Amino acid sequence: MIKKLNSLTILFLITIVMVVLMLITIQRPSDNNDDEGLLFPELFGQLNLVDTLQFKSAQDEFTLFKKGEDWFIKERLNYPADFDLVKRALIDLSDTKILERKTDNPEQYFRLGVAGLEEGGESLTLTMLNGDKTIAGLVLGNERETTAKMGAKQFYVRREGEAKAWLAEGYLNINPLMLNWIKSEVINIARERIAEVNIIQPTGQTATLVNLGVKDKFGTPSSLEKTVFKYEQLGYDIAGTLFQLRMEDVKSAKDFSRDGAEVVTAEFITFDGLKVIAKTSFNDGAYFTTFQAEFDGSTIKAAPKDIQELNVLQTPEQVQAEVAEINGELRDWVYRFGGFVGTNLMRAKADMVTESENVIPMPADVMGFGS
Repeated sequence: MIKKLNSLTILFLITIVMVVLMLITIQRPSDNNDDEGLLFPELFGQLNLVDTLQFKSAQDEFTLFKKGEDWFIKERLNYPADFDLVKRALIDLSDTKILERKTDNPEQYFRLGVAGLEEGGESLTLTMLNGDKTIAGLVLGNERETTAKMGAKQFYVRREGEAKAWLAEGYLNINPLMLNWIKSEVINIARERIAEVNIIQPTGQTATLVNLGVKDKFGTPSSLEKTVFKYEQLGYDIAGTLFQLRMEDVKSAKDFSRDGAEVVTAEFITFDGLKVIAKTSFNDGAYFTTFQAEFDGSTIKAAPKDIQELNVLQTPEQVQAEVAEINGELRDWVYRFGGFVGTNLMRAKADMVTESENVIPMPADVMGFGS
């Protein structure tokens, strides 16, 4: 009986050991199987080493480089790139997962869109480097159509320098055009800080806009709340010109010529003493603007109570630091803007106010976004 019991115990223990070994074998990642897992398994741990991104496609070719904590565009006079966009792209690349192996036959590359430029294809090649050393490289092909409307997408890809093509899943929204990586926000001054706007024509004629003593309400000094704008929100729009202001393109100030075009000056004066001066001209079908900031303590005035409660106003010391930052970032550049921004920066008084019977009615709020 004891012998039989011992035999059963031994058999039971052997069975447990075999089950444990089997589970370990099943769960252990295989070093020889690269058909699953991350596309770049080591990239996440190396992201802090990446200091250069090289983009090459049939549409554009350009380089982003890192200096300190910021990114810049080499082919755009080292103008700043959008830091958040670069950071997001790198993280998304490190998170990209392989779904399945496709082909290593170059003749099949065109069908998947993973043929490089040197092979006559139109794919985007993105190379991530540390100095001259390549950390990882991606050849981005076609997006695979799926029923998913949201979340990660599926793409055909190759690792740069490798023959194998893969179906991968991730947020590979990597734009091949240089201008889409540029830091498009030029300046960001809250509309609520604006106490006065002066738009000065080359003749000296000035159109002035003032806060009416309440948040988001503006009028002219002569008519105040009775001011009749060309359209109802015009005063609001002009006062908010510098709020999250985004450009279309940028040029070097030292190489830019207005070619004799007239320049209109717009002064944006805040309750806390900041003055931002924008000089705009219309050249070759586009609006071009330069910016300069000043601190003027004599313009400081008490803001309306509802604006004070927003905590957007700065101390004199903070405004002086803001002036230095604005001038340091913007003084060497000329910015191109679209018609909405450019028109508001150049408006004459006759283009701002009108008689009540000539007011342009606002379109019906068919989308239901009105109050």
